[in-house]
Amino acid sequence: MSFKKILFVPFLAALCGSAVAQTYPSRPVELIVPYSAGGSVDVMARAFGRELSEILSTQVVINNRDGAGGTIGVAAVASARPDGYTVLFSPSSPLTQAPFLMGRLPYQPDSITPICQIFENPFVIAVRKDSPIHSVKELLDQARQQPGTLSYGHAGPGSVPHLATANLAKSSGVSFNEIAFRGDAQVIPQLLGGHIDFGALGVSSVVGKDLRILAVYGDKRLPGLPEVPAITEFGIKHAVIARNGLYVSQGVPQAARDKLQQACHAATEKGEFQKAAGQLYQQVNYLDSATFASRLASDNETNRALIQSLGLLKTGN
Repeated sequence: MSFKKILFVPFLAALCGSAVAQTYPSRPVELIVPYSAGGSVDVMARAFGRELSEILSTQVVINNRDGAGGTIGVAAVASARPDGYTVLFSPSSPLTQAPFLMGRLPYQPDSITPICQIFENPFVIAVRKDSPIHSVKELLDQARQQPGTLSYGHAGPGSVPHLATANLAKSSGVSFNEIAFRGDAQVIPQLLGGHIDFGALGVSSVVGKDLRILAVYGDKRLPGLPEVPAITEFGIKHAVIARNGLYVSQGVPQAARDKLQQACHAATEKGEFQKAAGQLYQQVNYLDSATFASRLASDNETNRALIQSLGLLKTGN
């Protein structure tokens, strides 16, 4: 290759990147949500999509591609044309938990590129209002006195609330009688009916019901529930957090990714989006792509170790 050609290649790449930055987006953007319509993730995606549409001056179409713990929707984005017009709005669990729980996936986790973190979906420990347990300390004290007898419900093996409670038990040297259900909607009647002692649940599923929240699974208190302590206040070093953000397939031009990241930041600061998040007790917490990727890598390592310690680790990819 001649010297002139060597100089021309980076010049051409820069020119192409500039062209993408000026024209993107020139048509509607598809926002894939890997969970069913009506859930908290879907509601947040629609609120976010409205802001994103206004900021990018184009239509944002929400497409629910649910199933298999979110992996179907993620696979659709991973295999999409890498042009920035197919964007994933998702919790991080299909990337930081599913690879260790499912073994074989219809995508490689590194085929997905993080754009930004948008919000964190808090999970909580909740008991009935008439429960004799009034704090996490009392919960752990009873678990030590009666190993394996305190029962709790969660949304399924390997779910964030399951892993968070397993981490609590492991870190505190206690054991619980865990019972898996298919989502919060099945756990809550069992909890209200007195069939289980506590639940590990999404905060939006708990607020407004006859339940008492003992702690938030996170490293900070929620603005909407300032009196409820974070789990890290009890000496639990790692909080299993459900991070929700935007992703694209690997290979999307940097200029398009930069524009999406800027739009993402602007959308999280919009009053209407923050209001929608507050109504669901979701915690808006924007992180840029580099910081988000670093947090995901850290979660990946911790979750793998925790899942392996629970005997749930599968490999295959």
